[in-house]
Amino acid sequence: MSVGAPDTGARGLEDVANSDGAMSGGDDAHAAKLRQAFEKALGSIAVQIISDSQQDIDDALNETDEDA
Repeated sequence: MSVGAPDTGARGLEDVANSDGAMSGGDDAHAAKLRQAFEKALGSIAVQIISDSQQDIDDALNETDEDA
């Protein structure tokens, strides 16, 4: 998460945008929602990359165990 970005936790984007008085303006709220949606998507991509990498490592370890 970015420094200074609100911690969304389990709350939805609408809740975060409405919980911060500085984000109550139309453009600010929209920008905050876009930023949070981007961060969520980026996090999902990172999890997928890590998962794929872990699977590759597991496969390599299994092949090493079979060769031994």
